[in-house]
Amino acid sequence: MSAVPLGVAPRFWKQWVMGRNPVRYLDLLRDRFGDLVRARGFFDFYLVNDPELVGTVLVNKERIVDRVDPRNPIYRRIANIGRSGLATSGPQHWRQQRRRIAPLFGASAIRGFGASMIAAAVEWSERWDARSRAGTALDLKDEMNELSLEVNTRCLFDAELRDDHARLQRWFDAMKDYLQAFPYPLVSAWWFPSPLHLRTKRALRGFDRWAAELIAQRRAAPRAPDAADMITRMLNARDPETGEGMSDEEITHEMLTFLIAGFESTSSALLWTFYHLATKPDVEARVHAELDAVLGDRPLRMEDLPRLDYTRRVLDEVMRQTPSVWFMARTTLEDVELGGHRIPKGSNLLLSPPTLHNNPRVWPAPERFDPDRFLPDAVAARHASAYIPFGRGPHACIGSHFSLQEMLVVTATLGRRFRVVMAQDRFDPTDVRAGLSVYPRHGIRMRIERRAAVPARKRTAA
Repeated sequence: MSAVPLGVAPRFWKQWVMGRNPVRYLDLLRDRFGDLVRARGFFDFYLVNDPELVGTVLVNKERIVDRVDPRNPIYRRIANIGRSGLATSGPQHWRQQRRRIAPLFGASAIRGFGASMIAAAVEWSERWDARSRAGTALDLKDEMNELSLEVNTRCLFDAELRDDHARLQRWFDAMKDYLQAFPYPLVSAWWFPSPLHLRTKRALRGFDRWAAELIAQRRAAPRAPDAADMITRMLNARDPETGEGMSDEEITHEMLTFLIAGFESTSSALLWTFYHLATKPDVEARVHAELDAVLGDRPLRMEDLPRLDYTRRVLDEVMRQTPSVWFMARTTLEDVELGGHRIPKGSNLLLSPPTLHNNPRVWPAPERFDPDRFLPDAVAARHASAYIPFGRGPHACIGSHFSLQEMLVVTATLGRRFRVVMAQDRFDPTDVRAGLSVYPRHGIRMRIERRAAVPARKRTAA
């Protein structure tokens, strides 16, 4: 392993920034102190921002670097929400759950959700048609939240649950407020009866009751074993080694994990996708040209997705420059050597995709939006851990194929008929709120415009 200088920030150095905008704070640490930084204050941690070291932590050190150590205050907050879910369970339970759930997220299984994703996106295009005629501005954050929640509830439950969206969003907002709160000593303890903690616990109880009703309905009226919805798949899932199924509580916790993590990260990615298209006319023109050439004036089909090569590279570059997930936390279970330095047992390690993906020592001119960074030769020339929107190694996001498919379906379906244009004069893409995902702090105002009809010479046969 190559040596990497260890920067040591003064105690409490600019930690007030972390409370408001942790993405900006980690960028400041990177720019001032380098790619391996020890930060001390209310929360002591090491920022790991060199691709080789990132790969070491995520891929090569799983037995001595744990993501679920209760000493890590960031983990404790996430675990209070996720409980026994795949994202926060301990090693033994995680292995069992992973064996049960992994087949549900294989490539062929995810393709089975394609029809539901396309149907939801087509319905949304009719909504955007009305929006375009009205000409009124909308908050794209709210719009993408609602759209992604619709796609995810359809795929998870194979049911029309739009009437439940308002309370789901209310519960998720309470949980996100909790996750975004700075982990001050004592007051951040889960037992502390703060208004934020009480509101979060009410939201968890509300979601649990709602999920229990859905599970009970599905148990009372079982669907065919090959049904596409995720509840049926989880009810039928078995550990291939032990034959054990999942309890209702385990299914409830996984439902929350899939929903809040899945719809949150995809919603954020879609928001930033349409922002980049709205502010980069040359990129938008190439995306529209590809959609016109592949789709013409007909709706998207699943077999079209592999042909949307440039559009997929645009999504990759969106997740490079403005990734949804801002951190991955690990804790050392024994002394670890990183970059030629001894990292003591019990240390908190923080890996940040935005800080890594915009590191000028890793990505030349990171502020330039360039989808051709993801041409095959460019990808092969980079370190495999230079780009980690979904993590790497055994704990990489199990829903990455689902999220990428949803992003491509929505971008292609809406982009075929509409443009999104800025409806505000000033917008700072670095002024963000960071919880489970990264969003503009004050939303982003946009207008929907109809695209011109596809020229007859570009139309494809239906």
